[in-house]
Amino acid sequence: MKIAPLTQLSDDLVTRLSRAYVSNLAPSNPALRKHLLERFAAPAGSPGSLFASPVVQGKFPYLTAETTLGALAGDLLHPSTVAALDEATSSRFSRDTPPYTHQLEAWQRLGREKKSVIVTSGTGSGKTECFMVPILDDLARQAAANRGQLVGVQALFLYPLNALIASQRERLHAWTEHWGDRVRFCLYNGETPDVSRHAEQLNSLQQVMDRKALRASPPPMLVTNATMLEYLLVRPQDAPILRASKGKLKYIVLDEAHSYLGSQAAEIALLLRRVLQAFDVTPEDVQFIATSATIEGKQSTDL
Repeated sequence: MKIAPLTQLSDDLVTRLSRAYVSNLAPSNPALRKHLLERFAAPAGSPGSLFASPVVQGKFPYLTAETTLGALAGDLLHPSTVAALDEATSSRFSRDTPPYTHQLEAWQRLGREKKSVIVTSGTGSGKTECFMVPILDDLARQAAANRGQLVGVQALFLYPLNALIASQRERLHAWTEHWGDRVRFCLYNGETPDVSRHAEQLNSLQQVMDRKALRASPPPMLVTNATMLEYLLVRPQDAPILRASKGKLKYIVLDEAHSYLGSQAAEIALLLRRVLQAFDVTPEDVQFIATSATIEGKQSTDL
């Protein structure tokens, strides 16, 4: 496969963009049209060009820890957590794989030190693992101590888009399969049906598929958005979720934290205050986790 030189790609972009822009303007005067095409199609970085000079920036690999996932079993992580990740049919995290340094630091801060954190790292750097592994590890320890099903929401995951909520299904399904129906999750948004087919629920013991099952036996992990969370706090039919979760909420995850700006940030802050009251917990009872690929600063920072 031959890759075009950067200069050729830059020239092609300038040519296509200038033509598209002039076409959109649609000047009726032929002389003006010709002049605009010549000015806009000037080489990148030259006066009048639509493009600045191209900038090439190297991408460096993320640093890996001097240990493997398997080596953390029995120390930082419960053995069943490592087994669940290693045995996953998809999104597998092999026990022989070393985590990234920012993942290990987040696990230590969240799991061992019980602190809130902001994780800011590039796209594809495993930010989800930074918070999901410690939360699963906490639930794994509870499942090991109690063979029964864990009931009541302990972790709220807030995503700004339904597509991001749906993207977590495969990963959560794979990583919770180890515990059967003892460690469950629910994707709660406007597309969640009131009642699902019985066969569909049986085929997914880990996932609570509908609102009826969610209200009857809330799972420890609830993946939702701010709008549905608002409804959950005020709708009488969702009151059983809050009753079963009183005093149990331990984690609130805000993904894409940079998207909460201005009045939207104020609204989410006030919503979370109401969440704490509704779940009958204090800020000291909950670990807050925010993630973003576009916030500058350290990869893992205490709140």
